Amino acid sequence: MKKTKKKLTYKDSGVNIKIAENLISPLKKKSNHINNHMLSMIGGFASLYQIDIKKYPNPVIVCGTDGVGTKLRVAMKMKNHTGIGQDLLAMCVNDVITCGADPILFLDYLATSKINIKLHQKVLLGIKKACEKINVTLAGGETAEMPGFYQNNEYDLAGFCIGMIDKAKIINTKKIKQNDIILGIQSSGLHSNGFSLVNKLIERKLLSLSQVLNGSKIGNTLLKPTKIYSDIIKKTRGRIKGCAHITGGGITENLSRILPNKTSALIQFNSWKMHKIFNLLQQKSNLSDLEMLSTFNCGIGMIIILDNKNRDSVIKDSIKMNYKVFEIGSIIKKSGSQVIYE
Repeated sequence: MKKTKKKLTYKDSGVNIKIAENLISPLKKKSNHINNHMLSMIGGFASLYQIDIKKYPNPVIVCGTDGVGTKLRVAMKMKNHTGIGQDLLAMCVNDVITCGADPILFLDYLATSKINIKLHQKVLLGIKKACEKINVTLAGGETAEMPGFYQNNEYDLAGFCIGMIDKAKIINTKKIKQNDIILGIQSSGLHSNGFSLVNKLIERKLLSLSQVLNGSKIGNTLLKPTKIYSDIIKKTRGRIKGCAHITGGGITENLSRILPNKTSALIQFNSWKMHKIFNLLQQKSNLSDLEMLSTFNCGIGMIIILDNKNRDSVIKDSIKMNYKVFEIGSIIKKSGSQVIYE
């Protein structure tokens, strides 16, 4: 008698399509963040958006993609994933707004070995909540269940943001000139950069997540969600000449990306107060001030460059919108490095 071969299904291999559908079902529910220009709902093959020609008569699409990086390791160790969704959105949105664009759509990618409904739904709903907060439509995404590719309960995230701006309103960094003012807008903490070094300090037992700093566990301090600056940039974009999102590489690497060739930025290092977590990280890692400034944001999450005549009004608007802002330097004639500290 012929033996019947045992069936091997997709589910047997570790991929459960039904669980994946249950994971995203709360995201499919229509909510007020779906605007009239969105022509599709989550769950289709593609997302459709109709451009508002009245608002953008000469529309330019602006795109940005990023991830949360190894901050996820700290979240996993602390079992605290509450702010990770905002981190992902912020890392993408803060890049897109540097040219003055309005962020309008967001898509996410979550990859894991095995879907954990409770954990991963918390992350995805965090993304949705962060989108609603700044009036960005969560248009769709992808959840990839990849058996054996990650350790248990490990996952990775990536995001993609689409923004829109009328061509005439694009922030033109070519207008940056000598004597322009440099303002720094305070970060909430590390944001989502420098965590490979943080994790190495933890691995070597030079840093403990349970240690208390300023009345809070260091682990929770490290997990403070990345600040999103879309509202203040939208409010001031007509008065600024340049905008730099301070991420990996710190002020040194990111500010230089927007400076015209014949200019340098002279930064007054003591013109703003660093969060205590940065002082602790410097102490534990033995990094010099210059190494810190090319690794972490050191307390400045966004830098804007503007003409002196617009200085007071931009500072006033920033304070009204609950941002802490510091005058941290000025533009000078190029003198060696593009970013100079004194």
